[in-house]
Amino acid sequence: MDVVEEVGRTLAANLRAARAARGWRLDDLAAASGVSRGMIHQIETARTHPSVATLARLCGALDLPISELVETPTQLGTLARRADAAVSRHGRSTAALLLADGRHELWEHTLHPGDQIDDSGHPTGTRELIHVTEGTLHIDVGGATFTVSALDALSLRGDRPHAYRNAGEATAVYTVVVLYGGAHDTRYPRTAR
Repeated sequence: MDVVEEVGRTLAANLRAARAARGWRLDDLAAASGVSRGMIHQIETARTHPSVATLARLCGALDLPISELVETPTQLGTLARRADAAVSRHGRSTAALLLADGRHELWEHTLHPGDQIDDSGHPTGTRELIHVTEGTLHIDVGGATFTVSALDALSLRGDRPHAYRNAGEATAVYTVVVLYGGAHDTRYPRTAR
């Protein structure tokens, strides 16, 4: 598929979705935008490529920026497969880097009883958001210890040395979102742009 065809199909789908999200029929959008019902139908079925003026009228009626109507699926999101994740081992436990764009990281951890993962700390200004889905996790940071049980969450200073410990008898499963306030931690690769 060439780029013009891809943008046309993307525009068609995004325009239909924007109209449907407002509960509008073709006639409603035509009345609000001054663009004929027939032209809107042609755009929504990718049979024609509208002028910038036509797009501007449609976007004005829908209260959307033009860029939102022409965003391709790769601009809307990036799918990360667990099978493709960079996985590090810590004893019997694992940490899988699912997504990293240089400003944010998404990690999936499985920490077995008795195991511990130590981190020397990320660059200044980094925060971590931790959500435990199974088991109980003990997190040491800056002289404090937090006990986070299943379905609970913790926000912590990620720029300080910290450790994740499993002192329980069940495996702890948790997700960590790393939010960089400044420089990216070069220890970890970027997986998405």
